[in-house]
Amino acid sequence: MEKATISRDREKLKRFYKSSSDYKKLLDAHNREYLSTYVDVVNKYAKPKSKILDLGSGSGLSSAMLSEYGHQVIGTDISSFFLSDSSHLQNERLKYLVCDVLELPFDDESFDVVCSNELIEHVTDAEKAILEMIRMLKNGGLLAIAGPNLCSPFWAMLDFFNILRGEKSGYMWSETAIQALVRGFGNFFISLRKWVSPKPKFIYRTPELEKASDGGDSDSAYYASPIDIERFLKSNGMKIVKLYASVSLRGRIIGRLFPRFGPYISILARKV
Repeated sequence: MEKATISRDREKLKRFYKSSSDYKKLLDAHNREYLSTYVDVVNKYAKPKSKILDLGSGSGLSSAMLSEYGHQVIGTDISSFFLSDSSHLQNERLKYLVCDVLELPFDDESFDVVCSNELIEHVTDAEKAILEMIRMLKNGGLLAIAGPNLCSPFWAMLDFFNILRGEKSGYMWSETAIQALVRGFGNFFISLRKWVSPKPKFIYRTPELEKASDGGDSDSAYYASPIDIERFLKSNGMKIVKLYASVSLRGRIIGRLFPRFGPYISILARKV
């Protein structure tokens, strides 16, 4: 995508996130059960009483949950609107800040842990976002990136079966079963090409904001892939701790069988 298009999409996303009440309702519906997998993984691999930067925290609940484990947490989001109900959660271990992951207002090597959940797919420049995350980390610090693998064939296959059952497509923007099937095979070959390539190949898209409030990551700007992230982290001196981290048995099985092709991203890396 051209720089002008990327810049335009970035500004459109900023305006949307700062004003969409319907989208805020989606984020507010992310309760403790929904966020527990992400929070538990971060806490499991973080050292006790870590200083944590939780990026793209939406309603701020994930940051609050991390602080309950005794960590010192700063939760951020690009939208003051999304964080508007979080002020009552703040305490001596938890603060919130409105900022952009592409331009983080912190000094280098300020945090023991930098983490994000369902953020990376929404940024218009994933490479720059990851470099900012790395910049924030102290030497030996932990980076955790979680979210949907939008290049996985699994999401399109779920759409395929949902459509056959007469249900609405909710994952990969397919309107017919044939479209879902084609997208599934397409995603498989995209991931396969990424896997055999020694360099990351980030693919971007124009967000469909008119559909974003329905869920399904229509507002995504980057076709998020763990293969891209893994390659990029390694090329920037990071050591992969876990290609697919999970605290559940199902998650560990998926991570063992499909760490690069499965439906989710859950990468842990350490700054060395």
